[in-house]
Amino acid sequence: MREVLGAGLLIAWLLGAASAYASLPGEPEGPPPNSYHEIRGESESEVVEGLRVSVAGSALGPLWGYVPLDVRLQNLEATPRRVRITLSESDGSATLVTRTVEVAPRQSLVVWLPVPTSARGGVVHLHAPEPFSRAFSVYTVNRADAVLVVGTREVFEKGTGLVSMDPGRLPVRFLTAESAPRELASYAGYSQVVVAGPPAELHADVWSTLEAYAATGGQLVLLQSPRDLARRLPLLAGDAPAKAVLQPYALGWVRRCAKGLACGGELLSVAEASKTPTEEVGPLHPKLVSRSSRHDSDWYSAQLGEPMLPGVQAPVGRFLLLITLFVLVVGPGGLMLARRKGPVAVLIAVPGVSLFTCLAIVLWSLVIDGLSLSAARYSVTWLDRPRARALTAGVGGYYASLTPAPFPLPASSVLLTVDDGSRTHHLESDWTQGQHVLGGFLPARAYREWGELGVRPSRARLTFRSGPEGTRVLNALGAPIVAGYVRDGDVLWSLPELAEGAEGTASRVAVNSSRQDPLSMLGFSERVSKRFSTHVRDVLLAPLGPGEFVVKTGGPGADMATAALDMKLHEGLHLVRGQVDGP
Repeated sequence: MREVLGAGLLIAWLLGAASAYASLPGEPEGPPPNSYHEIRGESESEVVEGLRVSVAGSALGPLWGYVPLDVRLQNLEATPRRVRITLSESDGSATLVTRTVEVAPRQSLVVWLPVPTSARGGVVHLHAPEPFSRAFSVYTVNRADAVLVVGTREVFEKGTGLVSMDPGRLPVRFLTAESAPRELASYAGYSQVVVAGPPAELHADVWSTLEAYAATGGQLVLLQSPRDLARRLPLLAGDAPAKAVLQPYALGWVRRCAKGLACGGELLSVAEASKTPTEEVGPLHPKLVSRSSRHDSDWYSAQLGEPMLPGVQAPVGRFLLLITLFVLVVGPGGLMLARRKGPVAVLIAVPGVSLFTCLAIVLWSLVIDGLSLSAARYSVTWLDRPRARALTAGVGGYYASLTPAPFPLPASSVLLTVDDGSRTHHLESDWTQGQHVLGGFLPARAYREWGELGVRPSRARLTFRSGPEGTRVLNALGAPIVAGYVRDGDVLWSLPELAEGAEGTASRVAVNSSRQDPLSMLGFSERVSKRFSTHVRDVLLAPLGPGEFVVKTGGPGADMATAALDMKLHEGLHLVRGQVDGP
């Protein structure tokens, strides 16, 4: 009886323990759905020769483009200082970023270094004018879903409904509105840039850069819509409903969050989609032709593609033929020569044949490839005539036997490329006055693709007028017109081929064929179209409104920042859209 009672008590205890264990909360499967995580590194600060220097140990950045790294300087002396800041690779093999600034007496200054995402960080050195003995090591955390916030945490949490947790679902980096960078390169790679605060509190240069970021393909999120919205965002069409809304803005997007309505869910959904390898992030998608790293991830596989420039692969078949002939001459031919002429003849003939083979390979490269830079360039441009500017997103494929010489770019333009994971051939730039490319743009005998974003002043225009002599069109776009269309009221006109500065007669498109098929009329080939996002292609090739035109032009692309490069152009095709000028 006692044994039965003991067994019953044991069974009851086991059942109670199992019930209590089942009632315990389970392990969380992941971060809370409405959370964000601020990723930032601790700053290192030190006073060196009368100059206080603070450098962040790490920074959150995108997967492509640049990571803005802030270096804070405070001049403790009563004399001005000229400071040159450099960021080099960890092994000191190359200087990736250089910037020279003037620091007034007792002045505090924030200097931004756009670090290429492929570098993953480096070592910061200062020179004033002699190099400081102290160096600062930094690294970057590159995420496809990285979000840049210009403003305060309090406004961001109130406007999005997200709470700070470690870990959180949304990786966020905060920048103060007073010291935010003013170069397009510091924002271009981020999938979303949030303005957490009144836009009126931002410096005019900062807001102009953020507007350019949205107009060239980015997604700008406003937690507080300004009263002067039409002046600050002049390309925003139509009246938006009083709720969180995503609206097209030239080549990009603007999201406005209504008062009292949190839009954290939209931020999270865009961030989650950006982590998908096949999802389009940004307006441009330069491709890798060959993978030089050992990455086997889906993201790297999604970046592979066919080159836009033909003939850039090594002529393996022809080189094998030369090598085979060399082996036959040196092997069996050398044996026959030794039997007939003796070993001394072989000692003379083999070096001679080797020299001839090397010369043949070099001459073949000079004749076929040449010494010039070969390029295929394509772009889309939104022509903003009221503000006399051109908003451009372009991509180019380049190949050269020799490394190109350094060249400058304006501050409103930026070069972008995809990281192949090789940790070699990083872009080397001086950012003292805009971007001056010093090296790493194109290694010798290598094919590489670069994307370009830019907002440039432009007086380009297309004049359209009707008269007794017919409907005339004057091409003042800075490039020859290959084909194009203009809508005048309800009538669609087809444009002839026109050289730059030439005038021609437009022909009326028949009513039964006025239904536009943009891709078949003016679109790029399928291989080139994959380099642009669907939104960019749809915006440029959407049905025309009254007074609008869309044309395809040739040449190197007058609105691309690298148009001044000395190059041998294989193909240049560019889509331009805007409003026609009257007579």
